[in-house]
Amino acid sequence: MQSRTDVTTNLVERLDWRCARRDESRIARRLWQKQAVDAIYSLEEGAILDEFVHFLDEMGVLPRWQVLQGDEIQREMVDFFQYVMLYGMKTLFGIESMNALPSLLFSDEAAMRLAGFNAVQIRDGICQRSHEKRQREKAPGPLCPDTLADNIVKLSLEAMEAFLNGVVHDLAQARVFARQVTGIVDGTDLETTARYEGCGQATRKRKITDKRGQVREIEVTVYGWKLLVMIEVRTKIPLAAKVVQIQDHEASFTRELVTQAQANLAHHARLCRVVFDRGFLDGADLWWLAQQGLGFVVPAKENMRVTADARALAAAETGVVAHRVHTVAHGQGKHRWRERLETEVVGVTALTTYDQYGPEEHAQHQYRKDFDGHPLNAVVVRKWHNRDYGPGGKVVFLTNEAVAKPLTIFDAYDDRSLIENCCIKESKQAWNLKHPPKKTERAVQVHVLFTLAMFALATAYRLRAEQAAVGDEPVGWQRWRRQLIQQNRDKVIIFAQGWYGIFHVAEYSLLLGVRLREPPPQVGSRRDVLKKYGLVGHA
Repeated sequence: MQSRTDVTTNLVERLDWRCARRDESRIARRLWQKQAVDAIYSLEEGAILDEFVHFLDEMGVLPRWQVLQGDEIQREMVDFFQYVMLYGMKTLFGIESMNALPSLLFSDEAAMRLAGFNAVQIRDGICQRSHEKRQREKAPGPLCPDTLADNIVKLSLEAMEAFLNGVVHDLAQARVFARQVTGIVDGTDLETTARYEGCGQATRKRKITDKRGQVREIEVTVYGWKLLVMIEVRTKIPLAAKVVQIQDHEASFTRELVTQAQANLAHHARLCRVVFDRGFLDGADLWWLAQQGLGFVVPAKENMRVTADARALAAAETGVVAHRVHTVAHGQGKHRWRERLETEVVGVTALTTYDQYGPEEHAQHQYRKDFDGHPLNAVVVRKWHNRDYGPGGKVVFLTNEAVAKPLTIFDAYDDRSLIENCCIKESKQAWNLKHPPKKTERAVQVHVLFTLAMFALATAYRLRAEQAAVGDEPVGWQRWRRQLIQQNRDKVIIFAQGWYGIFHVAEYSLLLGVRLREPPPQVGSRRDVLKKYGLVGHA
């Protein structure tokens, strides 16, 4: 007699193309009773997918994937959630080219089943229209790369921004961030060719070396977009992001990024400090940050009066001097070596010569006799990692925070390099940020925001895995992924009627009745396995 569960399972398998559901006990019972299963695969990439999908569900992010829907879809042969899952897998696996999907992803039956495709769809495809006109053998997988590209770019910019913001909110709600966080803001060009539909253009100065070996500067026209992003300093997870035209100025979006990051963190964490580069320097924005109760750290420009004043006060020994010597390690193993680094900074208070620091109308009165500037503090760097700049220093950091311990402000800005090395650089290279599915503005926006969301989720997932492995040194993303695959190479994933389970090969053998003289310690005896899956009474 079929149970209600059996009927529901059949309905899910035949009509509803949602993800398969995990239930080891159900699959173990089928194995012990020698009932048929649909498929068995070695667990390699499947280990990442399975654990990652469970992490999404645990964080409350999976429902956000399920409600994503493209615009102007007239005929839906595949649930849109499956397109989102496939593009998420492509991003997670780091597959650069859409044309590589059939051989690298679509042919992976275990991954396709997790994305909700059944065996017939994987083998024959979801549509046989015009198959008789095909000149060559059909590529493996349920659909072609163009179908995925055409549908994923139907997501709107508003939907993708809401998706990324929702992901950050869910991570904040799950306490991934500390109670007080520092945001680092930076921007990077996403250069394309002029053939990209809707791209912007800007003039940039580039240094080139001519045929005579002389370096000279020329002006070039570049095309594309610009990514503006704020990351959290401890976790390196994006808090807010925007994709704008390449010619747009970064400072025009500071308030929008800060406001969005605050909304994403909600009451689960508090943004207390913002650090950014000179490109975002604007007196009115700094004043706005101060009125919001936020601290800020930003380097002053060379030609500013406040820069000259801060250097003069530092040279006159007016301020708090802080000196530090520390040792850093480079390399690994036998190539590991240590370097002694020396840093010295001076904290200077109550500088009033930054006339633009104030409300929008404040700078308009700077030439009046009764004009008073708003006070700012500064940290002057005399020595930075063994580079000596003299008594007056060189780099000057402006801040509204106390400078009684100026090294704290210096360290806050020194962490800004993390956004280039741990977020922007890695997302451009390992995560293929510069390879959208199509050459259109919408495709670039969808791809960039989707990639940042995946980067945020994968980083949070990895942090949790690293925290669980007490005593292990943090490892890079690529090495961690290889380690995870290696840890799961002795496991199999088994599908049966819309359900699946993950088992060690020894567990699988014991459930089939094979007698092992020396089962692996992590598996235990046959009785241990049966007890684990609630089958003791069946022994």
